[in-house]
Formats: sequence, C-alpha cells, structure tokens
Amino acid sequence: MKIQFVSYDNIDIIKSNIGGWFENFKQDSSEWLQEEFGNELFSDTKFAEIPDFSLDMSEDKPFLTEAENVKRIYGNLRFLSDSQASDERLWAGLCLGPFWNYVKYRWDIDKKCTADNVKQHFLFGYGIRRSLTRNALSRLWWIGRLTYDERRSDPWELTKFVCESSDHIMHILERNTSNNPAIIRPFLNAIIDARAKELPIDTNVVGELAKYLNLLGGIYILDCLSEQRIYDKILAKANEICKVEKK
Repeated sequence: MKIQFVSYDNIDIIKSNIGGWFENFKQDSSEWLQEEFGNELFSDTKFAEIPDFSLDMSEDKPFLTEAENVKRIYGNLRFLSDSQASDERLWAGLCLGPFWNYVKYRWDIDKKCTADNVKQHFLFGYGIRRSLTRNALSRLWWIGRLTYDERRSDPWELTKFVCESSDHIMHILERNTSNNPAIIRPFLNAIIDARAKELPIDTNVVGELAKYLNLLGGIYILDCLSEQRIYDKILAKANEICKVEKK
C-alpha cells in the first residue's frame, strides 16, 4: 500500500464545496472526487510502501469493530510520530483513498449524509484535538497510541476496555489530560483493577474519574507524576465514588 496525502489546498477546496458535494460521498469510491481535481487529488508521501491491509466491516453495529480496527490501524501505522499522526493531510489521504468504504460503513454515511458528517469523518471538522477522535481513521490510531501497552500480557487489554463504549472514548480521550500514554495507561489500569475487585464501574463512574483526572491536572503536572502515583489516586477515587453510590 502506498501512503498518500491530500494537500491543504485540496482540503480547503473540498471543505469549501462540501455543501454541494456531500451527496456524492454516498458513491462507492472517490473516483468522482479525483475527476474533480483532474486526478491530482492525492500526493505521494516519503513513507515506504507497507503491506496492504483492510479494516473489519463485518458487524451490523459498526462500533463493535472498533477494537479490532484499532489493532489494524495502529498495528500497521505504528511507525508514525505523534506529529505525523496529528496531520489532517495524512488522514484525509487514507479516508478519501483506500479506506473510503470503511468511513462510509463506520459512520453510516449513506443514511446520515450531511455536510458536517462528511467533513468530520473524512476530514477534520473541528480543532485538531477534537478532530483526532472524530476523523474515522485518526480516531483508531490515537486510541491505539494511548492504550497499547506491550508490558501487559495482552498489550491490547486497555484498548478493549476503552472500546467497550463510545462514552469511554469520549470521557477518556477527549480531555486535556489525554495526550500522554503514561497518564492514560495507569488511569485505565486503575479502573480495570477496580472493576476486577467488583466495584460497580459503569460509564458514569468512568466519566467521574475522567473529571477527577482533569482536576488533578490542575493541581499537579501530571506528566511529572509516576504512573504508580496516578494509579493509586484513581483507584482511591474509584473506591470513594462507588462507596458513595452504594449509600
């Protein structure tokens, strides 16, 4: 697979015309879009070619493929730096190119084909931070980046937990404290251990713990705290929240 990108100029043209073009995103490929650009939509990157791979589109409920597709995207594109993986041009190239049909499948573009949906899932529709978890492919890469932990017996254990619920992804990965794996991993580890101790961990509790982590970020420089200390604080807070809820 040759990794290609879409230039900022071309992205701007697409966004400027999205109001008149969005219905075309129901088509089976981006050939119509390439014709609009005279076959100059994509540009080559300096990345070496990688083996072809596909994404799972086997479930009636597309969210159920999330964990598997995190493995496939992050596993195959793990060589990207954080800076490269924050670049709209890269993800636009992949979404509008080889993974066009995945984007349509995952975000039900044929039924929910609006200019906003097309822009946020094929391109970046918001500021960079929020867009990274809304673009169909950058979302998968960043879930992997923040949750993959090769120190665990199952390196994808934290990934699977996050992908249990779209609320987990929203609570955990869309906050200001969520850009460092050394913060997110002990946070998730504490939640998983709390659940293993039969604390009633649900999406509401996860949301409260995410708020607490954000609060800690206003008190401490979290990047300077050890993973053990973050783990201990989150586990203690989980115990506190669950005891209050039991009452």
